[in-house]
Amino acid sequence: MMMKFRLIIPSLLILIFTTACNFSLAADVTPPPGYQTPTIDASQTTPVARAIYPPLPPNPEAGAAIYAEKCAPCHGTTGLGNGPRAAELPNPVPALGSPEVARFAKPADWYTSVTNGNLERFMPPFNSLTERQRWDVVGYALTLNSSSDELAEAAENYQENCASCHGNTGKGDGPQNAMLETAIPDLTSLPDLANNSLQELYSAITEGVSPGMPAFGELLSETERWTLSEYVRNLAFAAAPQGESMQETAATPIPEQAGIEASATVTTTTSTGTGIILGSITNASGGSMPDSLEISLHAFQDMTLVYSNTTQILPDGTYRFENVEMPEGRIFFTTTEFQDMIYRSERGDAIEGTTELDLPIKVYESTTDPASVSVDRLHLFPEFLGEEKLRISEFYIISNTGQKTLVASETGQPVLEFDLPEGATNLQFQDDFSTDRFVLTEDGFGDLLPFVPGMGTYQLLYSYELPYDRNLDISQTMNLPVKAVLVAIPEDGIRIKGSNLVDGGTVEGQGGNFHVYNGQAINQGDMLELTISGRPSGGVSLSGGTQSGLLLGIAAFGLVLIGAGAWLYGRKRDQGPKFDDEELLAEPNGKFADRSEDVMDAILALDDLYKEGQLPEEAYLERRSELKARLKELLEREQST
Repeated sequence: MMMKFRLIIPSLLILIFTTACNFSLAADVTPPPGYQTPTIDASQTTPVARAIYPPLPPNPEAGAAIYAEKCAPCHGTTGLGNGPRAAELPNPVPALGSPEVARFAKPADWYTSVTNGNLERFMPPFNSLTERQRWDVVGYALTLNSSSDELAEAAENYQENCASCHGNTGKGDGPQNAMLETAIPDLTSLPDLANNSLQELYSAITEGVSPGMPAFGELLSETERWTLSEYVRNLAFAAAPQGESMQETAATPIPEQAGIEASATVTTTTSTGTGIILGSITNASGGSMPDSLEISLHAFQDMTLVYSNTTQILPDGTYRFENVEMPEGRIFFTTTEFQDMIYRSERGDAIEGTTELDLPIKVYESTTDPASVSVDRLHLFPEFLGEEKLRISEFYIISNTGQKTLVASETGQPVLEFDLPEGATNLQFQDDFSTDRFVLTEDGFGDLLPFVPGMGTYQLLYSYELPYDRNLDISQTMNLPVKAVLVAIPEDGIRIKGSNLVDGGTVEGQGGNFHVYNGQAINQGDMLELTISGRPSGGVSLSGGTQSGLLLGIAAFGLVLIGAGAWLYGRKRDQGPKFDDEELLAEPNGKFADRSEDVMDAILALDDLYKEGQLPEEAYLERRSELKARLKELLEREQST
């Protein structure tokens, strides 16, 4: 079996880089108040990043010095996320220089990240840089994926295959231009540079562009097409104009046409006031705490670790750090090690006048018994890559309803194991997962990550490929009990059958309709079995037939299916309580709240109503709190029986 630890998905990579790797296809059971699911449907909104482009051609050479000072300490000199400060951060640093990231990045998204930062991931905004400097450093970051030798070879391919139409410099003024009926695009267009990924250039070179540009998929190798794509993008870059200083007098705001406001700059130290960091250590498993427990304090300023200290737990189960410098803009969190696991507090932000931050830490005892772990929902998205190849993406939402962290039975062994159908190849994972998190097993793969208690906190997205010849039987052992299964496939002549699948009808997604099938619960150790037959007509697709667009399609479909509440309608439960929107505001002991499954559904539906603006925030938060309390009560009751 071919193993690869990076799922090549451009939309996800952009989302990781700009939104802190917090992407989720399903509504979490405990989202933050006021959370709004992003809308992907282009008919409803236009992504603001589409309007962002540089006022002048970016200068990667000038951006090199900026990158070395501002970016390399975390992202590394070659952009592999291995800078000297990366180890100090509690989260992985995106590997900008890796092909999996660089090929699918849109420069406008990187520019937005440099401008706005992401404090949740300890990346500050860089509004101290001018607009020109921000584009220059983005331009340099985009070149980390290529070498001068590769580009020299690509230049020869460009002259041989492209220059006659596009011109030597990409302006669309080649000698063949006058004989063509259609206009040749300007490859140095700055809006196109900002909003096209390398993968989109690669696709155009591989497949051609109607009506006049031929396809080069069979004339050039895959490597040659990727390097040619990089060469073409670099045509929009420029050397620094003579006499222009990189140190302009003031930062330029984001262009008005972008339609967004610049976020506030991280304020540097404005005062030397000190304060107290304190908190309690709670054993959420109900056991006792050790007499000696070390607590570590970490402080970050502008994504740089500026202070660390340790202390011991006090007899009353609390800790305290005194005389801690608390300049405005500083970020704090604390950690402790308990039963070979590191647990951390929420982050604390120092604002003007802060003299005390309370950062409690919740720890759990460890267990190797997975009895309290189950799959809330398993989503399968089959997609044809051609008439003879099928890719299946599986998305798990898993809960640990117990009071202990699930760990491996032996060091180096997986905590959870997932079987794959026989014949599966090209296994790939969501890109924000650590490359050393997964290991191959005899029947599939295993996840080494410990699993702390929580509802829906474990979410896993991966894909694999299977050969297809008009008909395919898929059998997959479920190593965990599964409460519900959903299969969705584009409506293009393909049929799905399964012993426990019920036709859920059609759901409208981005770009077309999808047929949904709902599966019944599957016991641990039993098989998920389904049969796919027919031939794809080439209609609607989750990713347009390429792996690069996979998650964009899943996200668009998933948000329609789940975010809009179609999950509730699609399940079509034959038994069990029914409820409508008004009943969501009923008393927590109402007629639909006798099972944990129904309360979870009610929470999801309540979230949908709030996101749609049908509930005021105060009522939403109050009712959600009641439902969560009821859910906890039911889970405890079910676990004790």
